[in-house]
Amino acid sequence: MTIPCRSNAARFVSFLALPLLFALAGCKPEAPTATSAASAASAPAGLVVPEKQQAEKLNAYVVAYNKLLQWHSFGKILRDYQRANPKVAKPGAPLDSYRFDAGDVDDALRALDKAMAMTQPLPALDEPGKALKAALEAVNPLIKEAGTYTSTKEYLSDKGIKARQMNAPLVAALDAADKAAVAFGNALSAQTLKRDEAELAALKPGTVGFHKLKVSLETRKLAAAVRLALEDKQNVPAIDAALQAVSAANTELGTLRKDPNAPPAWDPVCAMYKEKIDSLIGGTRTLVGAMNGGSGKAVADAANQWFDMRNKAVDAANSCSG
Repeated sequence: MTIPCRSNAARFVSFLALPLLFALAGCKPEAPTATSAASAASAPAGLVVPEKQQAEKLNAYVVAYNKLLQWHSFGKILRDYQRANPKVAKPGAPLDSYRFDAGDVDDALRALDKAMAMTQPLPALDEPGKALKAALEAVNPLIKEAGTYTSTKEYLSDKGIKARQMNAPLVAALDAADKAAVAFGNALSAQTLKRDEAELAALKPGTVGFHKLKVSLETRKLAAAVRLALEDKQNVPAIDAALQAVSAANTELGTLRKDPNAPPAWDPVCAMYKEKIDSLIGGTRTLVGAMNGGSGKAVADAANQWFDMRNKAVDAANSCSG
């Protein structure tokens, strides 16, 4: 893959954007918890979760989105499908192979339904949530149909007739699901960021919880800076300030020692979180070097490694209760 200019970089980011939401493309969000009453009382203007019921609904949306992100990046599914089946787009060419690799979204839809059934309104999420639900309901039967067609190898008997009938609706539905998932993920990321900034303000500096959350927030800002740099090389210099903030916060986290009265997670799981962030810092410097002077392939490889490191850091964070 070559990424010599903004347009190609934007295409590259299109399948990575999902992880970088709480992360960007293909990344797992850190599992949030309900905001405490103290956090809500100190919440900055614009926070949309001042009440317990709203916090619970926000968490339910996070659960639903995690279920979706775990198995589905619709942009990548679409690209893989088109790459694996080039003959589908050629009328009359008999098919001797057909592959569609994606499971259904039943679990994600059930979790989304559960969140939307909660009556407390969250306007910033309810509207993109409805759009996402509609897109998932449209793509789900097509995913199942294409999966069955792959498993039964019906293309060997019908020469690809059904594959071509399915193709246009499937491509359109996958593209719509990708756009809806990205829009919902952006809205969800904004809301969890506000909530967690309010929670940080209510926590005591010097505690594991405070410094772990501080690292998390700074890492999310770094992720946003990386995304913008991949979209446009002119944004690469902005990564440095975000990286310095992550490094400073992670150094603070590394100076903490386990409180005898604290849960045992800090030793060694929370220490592992600190180490994963160290690796992410190194991966960021590698990525910046590639974007400043490397080939398109070097950028793509470094970006994929960066997102893998980010996912591992999120896993470690979710295991570190503080």
